Parts: sequence; C-alpha cells; structure tokens
Amino acid sequence: MDSKSFLIRLLGLSFFIEIIALGWFYAMPKEWVSPTLPVLPVFFMVVTYIIHKSFMHSMGRNMRQFVTRYMLITTIKLLSFLSILLVYGLMYRNDAKQFILSFLILYLIYSAFEATAVIKLGKAHDLQNK
Repeated sequence: MDSKSFLIRLLGLSFFIEIIALGWFYAMPKEWVSPTLPVLPVFFMVVTYIIHKSFMHSMGRNMRQFVTRYMLITTIKLLSFLSILLVYGLMYRNDAKQFILSFLILYLIYSAFEATAVIKLGKAHDLQNK
C-alpha cells in the first residue's frame, strides 16, 4: 500500500469515526461523553499518519531493522498514550472514565487499522524483493 492510498483510507476511516463521535457527542447525556471526544479522532489520525510515514521510511532498509523500529515505535506510542491517560485522568477526575473509554476504543480502532496497513506494507515489500 503506497502512502497516497494509505492517506485516503486513513482520511475515510477518520471521517467515518468523526461522524460517529459527533453523533454520540450530541445525542448522549453530557455525563456519558467526554468534551474531548470530537478532537480525539483527529489526534489519532495524525499520530497514525506520522507513525506510518516512519514505517515507510524504514521499509527500504533490511527487515531486521524494520522489525526493531516497529517494536520501538509501538512501545513508545503505548507508553506515551498511557502517560496521556494518566495525566488527563489525574487532572480531570470528573471526566476520566469517559475520556479513558473513548481513548481506548479509538486506540483499538486505529491500532487495528495501522496493523493491517503494516501487514500489507510488509507483503508488498516481500513481493518487490522476490
């Protein structure tokens, strides 16, 4: 999957998620919804795109280096996201549950999207090298 195709799919996913998030934001009682919900899909879209660009950059190198970089980036992302959850939860205790739930759902969606993109990237790389 090339960078342009990935970006189009990422924008499509993010648009779909944003529509759902806005619907939830306006339809549900305020105590069920974090005020940050409308911006969370944009945050995940940007992070996912930056990470994918990094993977694309490392794909030109050998596979061992790619796997090392993938594990490093994934670990840094996970620790950074856990830090965001902790800091936000401590600063805004009344919104912590809603924020953490929204964040984790979006994390799972975008991580699955990213994983499938990396698998396709790896398959395309293998086909080019055969």
